[in-house]
Amino acid sequence: MTDEHWGYILLAYGLTAATILIIAFRILLEHRRLSSELARLEKNGSAARGETL
Repeated sequence: MTDEHWGYILLAYGLTAATILIIAFRILLEHRRLSSELARLEKNGSAARGETL
């Protein structure tokens, strides 16, 4: 492998790592949003009655 390929390799690994981090961050945000929505529904008693949104 020549030195000219290292830039492409590092770019590919960097983009892959950034993509995985962005996806993980979005999953975390969605989890927090859904958890707070579930807590709100449980507080209002909707889950006990089997009501839907």
